[in-house]
Amino acid sequence: MLKALKRIFEGTEVTPSHGYELRHLEVAVASLLHESTRVDLKELPEEYAAARTALADLFAISGSDSVALLEEGAQRARQLTSYYGPVSAIKRDFDLPRRILLIEHLWRIAYADGKLDPYEDHYVRKIAHLLYVPNTECMLARGRAAKEK
Repeated sequence: MLKALKRIFEGTEVTPSHGYELRHLEVAVASLLHESTRVDLKELPEEYAAARTALADLFAISGSDSVALLEEGAQRARQLTSYYGPVSAIKRDFDLPRRILLIEHLWRIAYADGKLDPYEDHYVRKIAHLLYVPNTECMLARGRAAKEK
């Protein structure tokens, strides 16, 4: 507990120390990414491609590993009753710049089909709020993602 507080005050990045914790973090992120692909009630291949790219970028994994991880995240997302579990794991292990990068990837998924659905907008803003990403950073990430499309 004291080590965690010390890391917070020193501003050093908190990273998972064990393989199990890293896998738990990866699945938590994958479940949120999967949810973002289906929140508009249309599961499109472009959105899945953006989610796979996000996993590869966030965790430096290969394409085939990101496909398997996204499928595991989809299974976990089907069992979710709240976002508390994945969000708490992400808040614990990602520093603010990585959480902002995750939000930017969620915006990329939302824009993958060429338009932003109101449900997608609400979902990404909600996750940003739960991850304590400032609204200004959320909107800047949205702008960066929208420029790419």
